Amino acid sequence: MEYLALPFLLQKGYLTRVSLEESIAHTIGLIITTRLGTMKFDGDFGCGIWDREFTDLYTANKADIRSGLRNAIDKYEGRLYNVSISFENVTGSHKHVLGMAVEISGNYRDDGQERKFKAQYFLE
Repeated sequence: MEYLALPFLLQKGYLTRVSLEESIAHTIGLIITTRLGTMKFDGDFGCGIWDREFTDLYTANKADIRSGLRNAIDKYEGRLYNVSISFENVTGSHKHVLGMAVEISGNYRDDGQERKFKAQYFLE
């Protein structure tokens, strides 16, 4: 089965399609990059990480952020289960403003088979 890609791009009269895994990755990326309360249709959609001061990300209780993000993924990306979330400091050649990445892993079912999911999102 194919899924719509984000952002929506019309090419040759058709919207771009992606695999189930890419669709899950796009949805999680949208959750992570959306500040809570900014979606008019659902104020719970998004991630509380944007309510933190950028300098507080290193000292913030990551368990609180992790829990909020896991709850959002459970609610809005039901295709993924056994979700695990970790944070990594990004150093070296990465030039990301916040210097932090979120890694999401879990499982999903595709064509009746269980598959592993893993993606990393850089906070900029």
